[in-house]
Amino acid sequence: MSTNEKVTPQQKIERYRNRLAAARFDAMVKKTGSNCVLVNLPDGTMATVEVSEQSLTEALKYFESVVYGEYRRSEAEELILQLYSSNLSKHGDKLTEGGNVFMNDLIKQTVMMVKEQNIDGVQTVH
Repeated sequence: MSTNEKVTPQQKIERYRNRLAAARFDAMVKKTGSNCVLVNLPDGTMATVEVSEQSLTEALKYFESVVYGEYRRSEAEELILQLYSSNLSKHGDKLTEGGNVFMNDLIKQTVMMVKEQNIDGVQTVH
């Protein structure tokens, strides 16, 4: 892309989406040495979930689709960009405190959806 070409909101969202997924995945692996997370669910159970950058990216895309369903496209893009940018550090390689909360909630919501749909891949511990 030349310096004269304008970056579209979709391109910015894609960059932030990829940075969020990479930052969350890297932090998780650095902290635990594993790509599995334990999620406390509202019903009191806990689920062990294997997470990849790709699964985080897909969860973020799903989140975006919900936002696009609720707002006009231009508003949705602005909201997503504001949220994503505020969830990353100045250099875009680490999550802020709010970013950790957001990504943890996103993982939890994804696990709850999968569990409700009885899709294989989620192990529940009582």
